[in-house]
Amino acid sequence: MSAPIARETTMVRRATTRFITATTTALAVGTVTLLAGGVASAAPGSITWRDGYTTFTRTVSNTTPNPGDVITVTTTWARDDANYEELWWAKDFHATCLSYVPGSAKLTDNAGVHTVEPYVEVKPDFAAADFATSGYKPMVRNYSDTPTLSFQYTVGADCARGSALYTGLSYNGSRGRGDYVNKGPAVTVANDSFSAALAPVSGATVGAATTLTATVTPHGAGTVEFKDGDTVIGTATVGPDGTATQSWTPTTAGDHTITATYSGPGVSATTSAVVAVAGTAGGGGAGSLGSLFGS
Repeated sequence: MSAPIARETTMVRRATTRFITATTTALAVGTVTLLAGGVASAAPGSITWRDGYTTFTRTVSNTTPNPGDVITVTTTWARDDANYEELWWAKDFHATCLSYVPGSAKLTDNAGVHTVEPYVEVKPDFAAADFATSGYKPMVRNYSDTPTLSFQYTVGADCARGSALYTGLSYNGSRGRGDYVNKGPAVTVANDSFSAALAPVSGATVGAATTLTATVTPHGAGTVEFKDGDTVIGTATVGPDGTATQSWTPTTAGDHTITATYSGPGVSATTSAVVAVAGTAGGGGAGSLGSLFGS
């Protein structure tokens, strides 16, 4: 259909995004799960628009998936005039990091559910159903026949995180062709979740250097920023073993709080557990700052 779009509704998206900062005042090892853009539950999204006498509804079962999740994308056709349209083929467009699940293409209409395989063409950026060669051509007719075409995709680990990934539709039928390649709904892949732990340190003393160690699980590229209260101690790169270390020389006695903030690909900067440190001034005995995580 080449006519301009007459009306479009606003996409409905129910997303739950949660950023977690955990705090502890116990003098013990600090561990926290870092959820950067993590999703509490599936957030389906739907968009409806009209072109000529045809109304289209596209739905994505989860618009904020995690890598490895399988999502279902459906398109429903409906008409509100006395004429019918025969569908010949339809292409479901998607970001190349989404992989079509073999055998998942289905057509549902008044006659039931039809398996579209083996009449599916799979390319990196779309999956196409060829009804012309399948021998079964779905009809769109006066809201009494409203066929729905569905495809499933696996979300790849290479998907960009936190960015809207396009989906869309192109099709041809007895009343013309319609191209809505970027129509939506968009898919935004959630950022990774990590667990970080601060290793215990013994014998930290005013004026003496000691080593702070943070372990990130699962480990990967990124950095850890260590802070004493609001003061940045330093920033260290996460090594191949998943640890980052930083030298710290306490300059004052009294209460200290040590935090570690991990940042990496697909992760928003998130502060780890807070560990309270109490000590007194001096050099040894009563002058020792004391252990960061216990005496």
